[in-house]
Amino acid sequence: MASIITHSMRAFLVILITHLPVLVLSRTLEHTHTHTNIHPHSNPPLSFKSLRSLEGLRKGQTAKGLSNLKRYLNRFGYLNSDDGSDYFDEVLESAVKHYQQNYNLNATGKLDYGTMKNMVVPRCGVRDSGLHGHESINGSLYSFFDGNPKWPSEQTHLTYKFSSAVQPVSLDVFRSVAAQAFAEWQRHSQFTFEEVQPLSRSDLTLGFFVGDHGDGFPFDGSYNILGHAFSPTNGRLHLDGDETWTVGVPSDVDLFSVVLHEIGHLLGLAHSLDQNAVMYAQYTPAAIKRTLIQDDIDGIRALYSTP
Repeated sequence: MASIITHSMRAFLVILITHLPVLVLSRTLEHTHTHTNIHPHSNPPLSFKSLRSLEGLRKGQTAKGLSNLKRYLNRFGYLNSDDGSDYFDEVLESAVKHYQQNYNLNATGKLDYGTMKNMVVPRCGVRDSGLHGHESINGSLYSFFDGNPKWPSEQTHLTYKFSSAVQPVSLDVFRSVAAQAFAEWQRHSQFTFEEVQPLSRSDLTLGFFVGDHGDGFPFDGSYNILGHAFSPTNGRLHLDGDETWTVGVPSDVDLFSVVLHEIGHLLGLAHSLDQNAVMYAQYTPAAIKRTLIQDDIDGIRALYSTP
């Protein structure tokens, strides 16, 4: 008799837990994990404090911490290799100038205050290399990945699903935000999008991950690299689960803005040099983005040769 009661109670608890409502804050979306595993060989997050000691450095000088700067510039495509030294050579000077030019800074090749401050702004983890600010006849500043990878002409209907290692926001919120972001790209391109079940095959997969998550591009903890996505036809879009994700809160990381940006990478767009574009690499909390601007639209239409 006792075993029957115990079995019934267990069954009741399973049903109860299964049907508990998901609690979602209307403004801030809370974390549900407590541990981050940063890859031992990943770049330590750059902080403004760590960069201040490098202020004013120029070619020919040596200073502790320059090796971290070189790793940063290598990761984002401004240095082809990282020699691990703390020496400021002509290669580093050229890389700093290129970075300054891309972000509309004073391109001196020196480490001034404005350059260092810009380097700690939260951003997308996709490299800026090989982009070099493609400028079309009409003055657009969009760019493509090296080799211009794109989806085959016959593949205009793309399916997507969700698969996360952590869940810092409710799946319902994630699904709603993604659906609206896909709809915005659909309005301005030849693509249509459809969500499929988690166990189904899909063209695109979206999810939250932390630290080293097996794709060769580890996340670095809160408020540095927010997410990344791969060019066609890879289909993976990853968001950093260590961020405090919000929807429509200017002082925090807006989930919609970042997802909208990363979908652009999935379709083949690289970073734009237009600060107002969805595809601009850096994220400014006050600049919540909900719609594509003309630069984004020109880019996706140019890549797929659509009017």
